[in-house]
Amino acid sequence: MISGMFGKSTKLKCKFMRHFMSIFLSVVIVTLLSLPTVAVAQEKQEQEKQEIEKYKEVKKAAKEERIEEAVKEDATGNDPRAFSNKWMPLYRYTELKNGLIQHDVNAFGSVAFSNYVGMFYELPVARYRDLSGISGLPSDIPTDAIGVGDISLKFLMRPKALDFSYGEPGEMNKKSGSVMFGTDFVLPTATNPALAGNAFVFAPILAVVIDTPFYGFFAMLNLYYFDVYKLDSAPDTSRYVGRWFYMQPLTKPGTWWGGLFLMPEFQPIYDFKAKDFSLWIGVELGKVLAPGRVVYIKPGWGIKNSEQMDRKFSFEAGFRWFF
Repeated sequence: MISGMFGKSTKLKCKFMRHFMSIFLSVVIVTLLSLPTVAVAQEKQEQEKQEIEKYKEVKKAAKEERIEEAVKEDATGNDPRAFSNKWMPLYRYTELKNGLIQHDVNAFGSVAFSNYVGMFYELPVARYRDLSGISGLPSDIPTDAIGVGDISLKFLMRPKALDFSYGEPGEMNKKSGSVMFGTDFVLPTATNPALAGNAFVFAPILAVVIDTPFYGFFAMLNLYYFDVYKLDSAPDTSRYVGRWFYMQPLTKPGTWWGGLFLMPEFQPIYDFKAKDFSLWIGVELGKVLAPGRVVYIKPGWGIKNSEQMDRKFSFEAGFRWFF
C-alpha cells in the first residue's frame, strides 16, 4: 500500500514537472519572440523622437529665415510692401483744436497671409479722453471718459502683376515699385460712446510705393472713408485721408549709433461734408536696435486746421518686433 502511494506521488511529481517545463518553455519562447518586437518598438520611439526634434529645429530655422527675410525687405517695419508678422505696441498723445486731450495705448501689429497679402490691426486697448478743456461743454456731460476704442482692420494686397522697376540697368541702380489695393474697416468696439465715432466706417485703399536713392522709399496711401452704419446721433462720414511718407536711413547698422532712420509723414485730409481741408505733419525718428527690433518716437503738428476736431499736436512712441 505504501509502495502504491509512493508510486502515485512519483507520477504526480513527474506530471507536475512536465506541466512546469511546458509553461517555462512557453514563457521562454514568448519572451524570445517578443524581444525583436520590443527592440523594434524602442527603435521606432527613438526615430519618432529624432523626427520631432528635427521638426522643431526645421521649424525654428524656418522662423529665423522668415524673420531674416522680413528684416532684409523692411528693416524699419514701415514699408507697406513687405508683409510680415510684427507686434508694434505704441502710446499716442493727441490734442485737438477744441481742447480735447486723448491718451491711447494701442495694440498694433500685422499678420502676413502670404508675400502679397497681409492684415494690419490697431486697437486702442486703453483710451482716456479729457474733455475739460472744451469750452461750452454742457454741465451734465462728464468731463472725461476711459475705456476701449474702435478697432481698425486694414487688409492690403500687392498684385505681383503691378510690381514695376525703373532706373539704370544694374543691381545697385535699379529701383522697384508697387501698386497696392486694400480696405480699412473701422468697427464700433468702443466701450463708451464718448470714446469713438459710434459708427461702422469703411474705406477703400489705393497705394503706390517706390524705392528712392540711398535705400529709402516713398509711399502714398490714399483712403476714402464713409459710414456703412451709424447711430442717429453720430455725424455723417465722407472723408479723404492721405498718408504720404518718406523713409530714409541715416546711419548704417552695426555701431551703437547705427541703424537710425527718419520718416516724415504728410496727411492731407478733406472732409466732403464740412467742405474742409486740413493738413497734419509728423516726423518719425527711429533706431534699429537689432534685426527685427525697432524703437521710435513721432511728434506731429496740425498745419492747417479750421475745424474744432482737427489735430493740433500729437506725440507717439512705440516698439516694433518681428516674429
